[in-house]
This record gives sequence, C-alpha cells and structure tokens, in this order.
Amino acid sequence: MTIEINIYKASLPQKKMFLVHNKHSIKRMYKGNEEQNVKKLQTTLDAINDWTSKFLKQQLRSETIFDKKLQKKVEYELKNFHGILGRVGNRRSLDLYDVDNYQIMKTAYRCPTIYNQDFLVFARQDFNHCQALHQKEFQQLERWYKDCGLDRLNYGRNVLHVAHFIASTVIGDPQLVDARMSYAKHVVLVTRIDDFFDHHGSREESHKILELVKEWKEKPAVDYGSQEVEILFSAVYRTVNELAEKASVEQGRCVKHHLINLWVQILTSFVRELDTWCDDAAMTLDEYLSFAWVSIGCRICILTSIHFMGIRLSDDMILGEECTNLCIHVSTVNRLLNDLQSFQKEKEEKKLNAVSILNEARDKDEEMVVSEIGKLVEYNRRKLLRMVYQRGSVLPRRCKDLFSETCKIGYYLYSSGSGDEFTSPQQMTEDMRLMIHTPLKLPPS
Repeated sequence: MTIEINIYKASLPQKKMFLVHNKHSIKRMYKGNEEQNVKKLQTTLDAINDWTSKFLKQQLRSETIFDKKLQKKVEYELKNFHGILGRVGNRRSLDLYDVDNYQIMKTAYRCPTIYNQDFLVFARQDFNHCQALHQKEFQQLERWYKDCGLDRLNYGRNVLHVAHFIASTVIGDPQLVDARMSYAKHVVLVTRIDDFFDHHGSREESHKILELVKEWKEKPAVDYGSQEVEILFSAVYRTVNELAEKASVEQGRCVKHHLINLWVQILTSFVRELDTWCDDAAMTLDEYLSFAWVSIGCRICILTSIHFMGIRLSDDMILGEECTNLCIHVSTVNRLLNDLQSFQKEKEEKKLNAVSILNEARDKDEEMVVSEIGKLVEYNRRKLLRMVYQRGSVLPRRCKDLFSETCKIGYYLYSSGSGDEFTSPQQMTEDMRLMIHTPLKLPPS
C-alpha cells in the first residue's frame, strides 16, 4: 500500500483531506498494525513461556527447589499447563499455601493483602460452602438420571460423577446452579447416545432417534422399536422441555426451537459418522472436521447452559458469526485432543479419527501426523483465546468464558499423561475427591 502524502508533516487542511479520501487505507493500515502487534506480543509471550518452562524443569531435575510445597506447585503447573481447572487449582493452592513459610526480606513491613490469616480462613470457608452446594447438586442430578430411566440402560459409560465434576469446574459461580445442571445433564445425554450409536444400537435404531427428535412428539411404547430408543429419546425430550421452560423465564422469550435444533444437529453428525464407518467411505480431514467438531458435544453443552448465565441473549447473538466461530474453535480443540488420545484404539476398531485420516492422505509416519494435528490444536486454541479476550465483542465476557473453560476441560481429559480421563478417570478421581467430597480444614474458632 502506497500513501503519497506524509500525514505526520501535512498541514491541518491536508490531514482532513487525507482522512476523507483514505478511510479504507487507514482502516487497513490500522488493522495491519494491530495484527502485527498481536504477532509480536505472541512471539514475546512464547519466548517467555519457553524460557520459564525450561528453567523450572531444570530446577526440578537438579532438586534445587527446597520448599516441598512449592515443588509440588511447580510440578502441577508444568504437567498440563493448559488443562488447569479453576476450582481444582484453587483447592490445590489452598492445600499447599503455607502462611508460616512466607519469607519476609529485610523490612519488617508486611503488606496485609499478601499475608492475612483472615483471608485464608475466608477462602477455605468459601470453598467448603461451594463444596456442600456441589454435593446437593449431585443428589439432584442422580434423581434426574433415575427419573429419566437412564439407570435402566445396561450398556455404555455411566458418567454421572464425571459430568457433575466437569460442570462444577467449568461453571464455578455458586449462583449459576441451572447453568451447571444443564451442562452436566448434556454431558450425560451426549455420552449415553454416543455409546448407543458406537457400540450398542443398530444403524436403524440410531436413525430412528434422529427422526424422533426431528418430529419432537412422544409416542406409544410400541412405536419406538426398542426400550433403549424409548429411554434415550424420552430423556432428551423431557430434559429439553424442562430446560426450555426455565430458559424462557431467564431470557424472556421461548428458546425451545433453538435447543431442539442443537440436538438435531449433533444427532445428524452422529448419524453421518456412523454411516461413513458402516459404508467404509473415504474421507478427507476437512470433510471429517466439518461434522466431527459438532459430535464432540462441546457446542450443545455450552449453548444450552449459556441461557442460564444471568444475561439475556438474542437469537442473533447466539446464532451469529462470533458465537459460531467460538464453538468451532473450542470444539475442534477438544475433538482433535480426543482423537490424539484415542487413535490407536480407534485404528483397531477401524473408526473415524483425524490421525488415521491424515495418515492415509499424506502417507506419513504417525509421529509426523501427530505433530501436524498438534499444531492444528494449538492454532485453534489461540484463535479461541484471542476471541475470548477481545474487547467490544457481541457476546459478553462472562459468556465467552464458558468457551475457554470448556477448552481447558479438553486438555485436562486428554492431555494429562494418564490416558483418557473421561472414560477411565485416574487423576480425576483424586481431584473429584478433593473438590467434591473432602472439605478443607478450618482453624479452631
């Protein structure tokens, strides 16, 4: 781009004339400078992160961190930096915080906000209060599970505890009970139906569930074809109707059509995945991701819960470009992290997986393909975070935080180094115990 006038040396009339005739050039110049500044900042932050990570790892290897509690903090941070969950991290910090070990340097002055026993007691009391609330919510979730008949399904994963834990970490505000319950219920429903499509149900039964949701009418038991289809559809039907009724009060308008459409879209992606696998059809990575980002379930969990965040949202806000792109980025991150974790197992089962698809298309070894998928994950993670932290956007920040917290869940579940935490929880079992069941000790009053 060439600008013939030197705007900095021009007279005031010249500046005005330049601004009138070069609005688009200025806009492009500003956008270009903004993008350049973002790239420079990102490069700087990457360098800082790289240096500090290497330094801390070296300190751990040489055993030069003499404070054992600090050593545990460093180990935890380095293990899975992008997968540190807010509430879990809070619990660990409170467990490891040692006020008696806080060192004062030369001055006798101590800032009251750095070391304050009262603040620590208050933080522990608040954590225990939220923990008691989570326990009550789990009892509600159990009643819902039984009322829907999901406990009568004798196949697949019962992820009730996992779903409750995930929802409690993604939405930590104690006042947002309905948002938390909505998120947890959809994790359960999506998992149960996904297992039905993948392992237990026939192709015809899977298509039947989609047809029932599109029609959205309860039927006589004989019309469902099987008890499993009836239970799954009825659970979705009942849950969506209940949530839609609550959301209409929160939002001041009916949102049932939106909630039903989310189910139609995710079931359509399940069906397409099933049909492709059954027909042994060839597929490119782009074709796979065009529906696989929906089937991972992030979108439906977020866009149902978002109605209970205490903020009124229009259809244009939820269906707009910004919200759609946020959904695509967070879902792509979680889908690809899942695929990286499960590709060996799914390769044996001959199921769709991003790693296998790219491996066949590029004719490269798995290590190179895994590296490429990892770069795609990082690209989408950064795009997501830029959108979340961007000011002046359509969606309020409180709503956008749902997307970034859901992104952390993906790293927590699939990049912890202990396998698939969703299907076979190991670290999660310990975190669940600390966060949900074991209260923090309080000093004697």
